[in-house]
Amino acid sequence: MVRYLEREFKSILNVRKSINDWFWDKYGINPYNGCQFGCVYCDSRSAKYNLPTDFESSIIVKKNADVLLEKRLGRAKTLLRDVIGIGGTTDPYQRAELRYGNTRKCLEVIRKYRFPVHIATKSPLVLKDLDILEEIGESSWCTVSVTVTTLDHGVSRFLERGAGLPEKRFEIIRRIKSATKNIQAGILFMPIVPFLCDSKENIEAVVKMASESGADFVLFGGGMTMRDVQALWFLKHLKVAYPKLIPEYERLYGFTYDEYRYGGTYEPKSSYYVQPTRFFIEATDGYGMARRIKRFIPDDYRRYNYIVSERLFNMAYERRIRGKFWDAFFWAARSVQVLRESVKDIAVRGELTRIRGVGPKIASYIEEQLENLG
Repeated sequence: MVRYLEREFKSILNVRKSINDWFWDKYGINPYNGCQFGCVYCDSRSAKYNLPTDFESSIIVKKNADVLLEKRLGRAKTLLRDVIGIGGTTDPYQRAELRYGNTRKCLEVIRKYRFPVHIATKSPLVLKDLDILEEIGESSWCTVSVTVTTLDHGVSRFLERGAGLPEKRFEIIRRIKSATKNIQAGILFMPIVPFLCDSKENIEAVVKMASESGADFVLFGGGMTMRDVQALWFLKHLKVAYPKLIPEYERLYGFTYDEYRYGGTYEPKSSYYVQPTRFFIEATDGYGMARRIKRFIPDDYRRYNYIVSERLFNMAYERRIRGKFWDAFFWAARSVQVLRESVKDIAVRGELTRIRGVGPKIASYIEEQLENLG
């Protein structure tokens, strides 16, 4: 039985140390702590989040979330408008939202101050807020990402027992794209759960369904993480449902089941990614699906910085998934997006190579991009 624990908090808006180059969010909000979907792979079970292992049965409701957000955004002097991510460690549209409406209340504040927003969910309840999300998208930027890991009902029920069936999640995308004009919507194909979700057939099926639903993108994550409490929880359930996979996980992550409580490898061995990534590239190329989310572009001095850094990040991503040298483009992108003046002004002064991580070749690329932008 699910318990709702109403609590008041002192803060609600988290400021990232750096902008997330997958979802483009600078800020984060979790209207609730704990998640009723209870996905067995969820990294939020990790010790660093300080949540109970069975956090699907005790949901903490941040009863003053919208009040705190109003104070933070309303009084901010130096808080630049940037993407607020909702749904980092908990689904903002779990069933608690029907009772408390915390997510919608926060969206009303976000709309008021014209901040862009990124929603990550598995729930059709997001559809009830299309009116306000469309307004946010029209005045700023709005993206809704729906997580799908498999089309196999048995695997889905094991991994995400509290969430709706995969077909229902693709229907969310269809509804958004047919009912709105200003909401970017796509699929979060993550995490890739080894031996359950990484086959060519599953990857192609998910991409095909994304294409047919009208999704704007399919974002492909890496292999499932295995960290302390989260790893133990997953392995305990895996041993019951798929006991023959335990030796495969021991091999892939470099541990024995009985010893994992003392440590293990956070991610699969690097060689693991080659095959599922190849399947993903083939599928997205075949169906003409974008592999990245289009970025929010502000209308202040950061405009050119964000456009250029987005292109550098995208280039780094494409090179990385193809096994090519990518680090230089990634770190240059990180530097450009945090500049405190326009990269265009820096280019005019001929000082691009003074930007950290920007060598002559990348400087030449930036100049070419700026020239094309006019």
